Amino acid sequence: MNRNKWLILLCTTALLGMTACSNGNKGSSTNATQGTEPPPQSAESGEATTSDGPFEKYEDTVTITLARQGVSGNNLPAGDKLEDNLYLKYVEDRLNVDIKYEFSVEDQEAYNQRVTLAIASDNIPDVMIVDEQQFHRMAKADMLADLTDVYEAYASPLIREYYDSYTGDRVLNTGRIDDRLYALPNTNIDGSYQLLWIREDWLNNLSLELPKTVDDVKNVIQAFVERDPDGNGANDTVGLLGDTTVVGDGGFFTFDPIFNAYHSYPGSWFQDGDGNIFYGSTAPETKEALGVLRDMYAAGLIDKEFLTRKWEDNAGLVSSGRAGILFAPWFGGWAMSDAVKANPDADWVPLAVPLDGAGKRNIVPSAPSGTFLVVNKKASNPEAVIKILNVQYEGIRMIDPAVKELYSGLGVGWLNYPLNLQLDYQDSLARDVPIYDKVLQDKDTSGLPERILPRVEAILKNQENPKQDMAAYADSLAFYTAAAVTGADELNRIEPVFYGNTETMLRRGSNLEKLENETFLKIITGTAPLDEFDSFVSTWKSIGGDAVTKEIAEIVNNQ
Repeated sequence: MNRNKWLILLCTTALLGMTACSNGNKGSSTNATQGTEPPPQSAESGEATTSDGPFEKYEDTVTITLARQGVSGNNLPAGDKLEDNLYLKYVEDRLNVDIKYEFSVEDQEAYNQRVTLAIASDNIPDVMIVDEQQFHRMAKADMLADLTDVYEAYASPLIREYYDSYTGDRVLNTGRIDDRLYALPNTNIDGSYQLLWIREDWLNNLSLELPKTVDDVKNVIQAFVERDPDGNGANDTVGLLGDTTVVGDGGFFTFDPIFNAYHSYPGSWFQDGDGNIFYGSTAPETKEALGVLRDMYAAGLIDKEFLTRKWEDNAGLVSSGRAGILFAPWFGGWAMSDAVKANPDADWVPLAVPLDGAGKRNIVPSAPSGTFLVVNKKASNPEAVIKILNVQYEGIRMIDPAVKELYSGLGVGWLNYPLNLQLDYQDSLARDVPIYDKVLQDKDTSGLPERILPRVEAILKNQENPKQDMAAYADSLAFYTAAAVTGADELNRIEPVFYGNTETMLRRGSNLEKLENETFLKIITGTAPLDEFDSFVSTWKSIGGDAVTKEIAEIVNNQ
């Protein structure tokens, strides 16, 4: 399974209570405090809400026009389509609305082009999902409805709970301009930072303990490379896997955790004690971390061929049993199951390491949001959009009993609902872990939310017969074992002061990113000296970095 297919899989898991496939800046997520299901009065914990405001059915049919990105591989049965299916009809019937698609385009780039054209011609539908630049362009052109009062009057308890779960209103604020709400942002859940995935059976074979620090990780890698951990008598194991994208939120095989252990946070923006804005990639700590990675590569601890390997090549090293240590997010559990399928003795475990000198695994939260639901200022019924979202999420989370039989057993994804806005709790991963713990102890699934039952069944099945059902094992490894690690006490969240883009970023960002990534790769692989970092910082500043820093400082100081 290639990288793009993993992203499609992640998007479809929102039907089961996850949202993890939006586009944001580099970084990770925040505040993975373990919790329980929402309080008894929440929309998710009871039957379908019947409040007069958020769910009131219109007496006369209300028409809403919509444009959205289409769905590839949506599993709809023959005769059904995005613009005409049971999920859409469910929403329309509950509210007495008529949702008309002005256009739907599967390819993201093509969709963005259609949206940009619609904005330029001032011919936009009532509602659509746009990116950050499109949102601000529309707001500047006075094309958007002010949703402040509409949200307060019509947002359901569940929708409010999702947004309120993010500390400091950090998500909903991205849709505000001058303290007025002009867009509903998607939510990026906690946990997309990289964990250390390691073959515990190899550790046991070599009488090694689970690593904690960078030095521990180095020692484990060296043992895996030199001491035949799989016991096959061949010198065929590789060191830490790598990727030509050195760091990246939610990335596989990237080196984010090594940087973070040295208090380096490439790709993110911060404010120092004197109020100065600085870019994490240019900080002195980043040079120190690059020196560590450079030494690791020179010593053969990092896969010597990572520059030429594709994502699929690394996945092949995992599934064939040649690699036993790598960095990947919680959903890497599905990839690790391929190695177990080939070799049932393989035992992959995720860890929140390496730790820094204070015993913390430092992480950077993901960008709060990446896409925005906007409503045309000329729309006759802007509140209908909020009500559609309310009803849609009662369907997605299977709160309304009427939705349980829709496409039952067919695997039809939630993206076939009209509004492709992904919402979930900030600690969505960690908050379900206590539920799994209790079910495994009591063997009682009564009273559980419908949305969680497929995962509970998989985890129970894997506990009863470990590794016998690969789909159940993969779900258990990702949703239970790795999800629990996303709530580890060792996690220390370093919050950036700015997410998003500035004008200079949009014009020169690709050149700045290319310079950064190429320089870091050269330093790590030894084709450039470590002091090349200083030249990089100087060049980066001169070709746009200083201008970006100034723009961000103005934004931050005016907040």
